[in-house]
Amino acid sequence: MKTLLSAAALSIFTLCAQQARAEPVNLTLKLVDEAGKPLAGHAVRVAVGSEADVSAPGAGQRLASDVAGVVRMQADATVDRRSVSSTSVFTRHPAEHLVVGVELDLIGRRALYRVRLDQTKAGTVGQMNAFLAGAGGRFDLPLAFHADTHSWSLPDDPAGLRLTGIGAELKAHNMEGSAETGRTITLTIAKQSFTRR
Repeated sequence: MKTLLSAAALSIFTLCAQQARAEPVNLTLKLVDEAGKPLAGHAVRVAVGSEADVSAPGAGQRLASDVAGVVRMQADATVDRRSVSSTSVFTRHPAEHLVVGVELDLIGRRALYRVRLDQTKAGTVGQMNAFLAGAGGRFDLPLAFHADTHSWSLPDDPAGLRLTGIGAELKAHNMEGSAETGRTITLTIAKQSFTRR
């Protein structure tokens, strides 16, 4: 009985250790304007990991896009395993989850765009949200959404300027690979211009 329990405990420990292992990630990020024109020489900070990892003010690397608007980065990151819902709330699918943080300018402020990626058998599910830095410097203050005008405002100025978007749009996203081969991520993000409401 002791042997059986020891074997079970070892299996659980091994599984946890495997899930916590960092994997190589190759990221290709393309920055474009709303018309799809590449943003060359655009300053950006890019971080890969969990939401907590990428939200730290000094995480990742400070880079600049090339003439084609492309930024390439290699890093090691821990990929989480979880389940995600599909079109039905009753159906969930296994997914491998990773977050990419992209720090860009938002009307004169620095904003972190968190791109949440879930790699499933059916493809990659992606979602992007914008955050400003809080008092401690971590990017953890989401933009405030106003349903009445379908607009956003800065979290520290909810009665101020209304924005027609969060400042950037996730145009394309893909994550492929495995723990054995490493991950390849490609993203296209379009910077937005604004109109007042």
